[in-house]
Amino acid sequence: MPDEKVASPPPAAPSAPSEATILAHERTDLALMRSYLASERTLMAWIRTALSMISFGFTLAKLGQAIHDVEVKKLLGGIQVVGVRRMGYFLVVLGTTALFAATLQHWHRTRQLRAKGLPRQLSVTFVVALVLVVVGALAFTTLVANI
Repeated sequence: MPDEKVASPPPAAPSAPSEATILAHERTDLALMRSYLASERTLMAWIRTALSMISFGFTLAKLGQAIHDVEVKKLLGGIQVVGVRRMGYFLVVLGTTALFAATLQHWHRTRQLRAKGLPRQLSVTFVVALVLVVVGALAFTTLVANI
């Protein structure tokens, strides 16, 4: 009897997905959405931080320009002081660069989540971040041009 082959039953017709399968898909979709929203919150935190650095740096740089016009060096007896203006420039550049990097990171993470099934949607946070990167670049240009 070892030479006899046992006939296997024919494959069953595909049935409707079970309730457990539907719940698994819903949980996966919710996990993708939670990850996406966490990425959005992270980008919003970077926006707050970068905007603070850019605005504080711009204020310092403008203050440094105003102080330079008064020629504080004469008042201090010619002592060379680390420039407030340079510190302002640094903060504007740092804030703009950090926001640009955070925006790229968010874009990359969103692409990864879309590859796993996240539906396409407009990200207001991403648009605001891009606009603020441009504003930071314009702020730095304004400072360098001494307008």
